[in-house]
Order: sequence, then C-alpha cells, then structure tokens
Amino acid sequence: MTDKTTAQKERILEESSESILRNGVRSFTVESLSNRLGMSKKTIYKFFPTKEVLVEKSVELFLQLIERRFKRIIKTEPNPALQFVTVMEFIIGHISNISIEKLVDLKYRFPSVWEKMEIFRLARRDDFYMILFEAQNQGYVRKDVDVQIVATLYMNIINSTFQPEFFLNNNLAPKDTIQHFLKMVTGGLFTDEGTELTKRLFVK
Repeated sequence: MTDKTTAQKERILEESSESILRNGVRSFTVESLSNRLGMSKKTIYKFFPTKEVLVEKSVELFLQLIERRFKRIIKTEPNPALQFVTVMEFIIGHISNISIEKLVDLKYRFPSVWEKMEIFRLARRDDFYMILFEAQNQGYVRKDVDVQIVATLYMNIINSTFQPEFFLNNNLAPKDTIQHFLKMVTGGLFTDEGTELTKRLFVK
C-alpha cells in the first residue's frame, strides 16, 4: 500500500470514528462521510466494502487510541494510586461525552462490533491488575486484598452491569453512577493514604 493510499485510509477512519462518536451510527452514512471528506464513495468502498466493515474498523481505531492513552498514563505517572485516578478520570470523561441512546444503537445494530468493545474492556483487567499490584506494594492498597481477584471482579462488574440499557432503565447518569461505584470500590480497597490520593475522583 502506497503512502497516498495509507493516508487516505487513515483519513477515512479518523473522520468516520469522529462522526460515529459525535452523531451515532443511526445517522452515519457513507454518503455523508464522502461529502465531509470531499472524497467519492467509490474511494471509500475501495478500502471498506460495506458500511458494517467501516463501522467496525472505525470503532477499532477508537479502541486503539484508548489503549494507547491507558499505556501512556501508566508509563508517565509513577504513582500507581494516581495512575488509577487518572485512568478513571479519562474513562469518565469519555463516557460523559457519549450519548447512551447512541450506544444502544451501536449495540443492537452492530452486535459484532459491540462484542469487540466488551472484549477490549475485559482485556483492561491486566492493566488494572498491574496498577493495583504496584499500589499495594507501595502501601496505597490494603495488604489483605487479593488484587488479582479484585481486578477480575472490577472489570467483569463494569462489563456486565454498565450496559447502556442499565443506565436507561434505571434513569441513571453514567458519570454519577460510576463515581458512586468507585466510592464503594476505593472505600474497601485503598489504605488511608491511598484514599487521600483518590479523593479528587469524587470532586464535582
């Protein structure tokens, strides 16, 4: 693949990903995308033969960006308790900017794409395990806690409970709900020193 075609493909995916996040999959069309890009639909279909493939690849790009941010946070913040805080602030910030109704559309219109999102979330279990493991070694997490079990429970609860229907059916705001969940988790997980460092997560 030449540099020109690679650049075209990346440009399509970037604009497509932004459009899906901004407007949802229901209003997303290849025609509207081609108009925004000033590019023919034929060119888009050359790289992505169907809308379904384009949506799948666009979501994959979004997940790759999130994973890179996760890794960057862990690499650049030496304090593991603050790693936990910064990662959760990042997640809450993203959730606050995405409509629950649009997530419902994505889940039911593109179930295979949603499945990939769930697999991605579960894969973050290892990231949280390493954060909690280091936090425990440095005295921020209680010594009587098995951080391997906690990391597994943590990600599985988030994955199975925090589905878009859960927020809609219970009339709950994702940001507030996740903050209350974090209060429950950090209250039983962190030492006094660790709790002090995580307090900023709950400042409105």
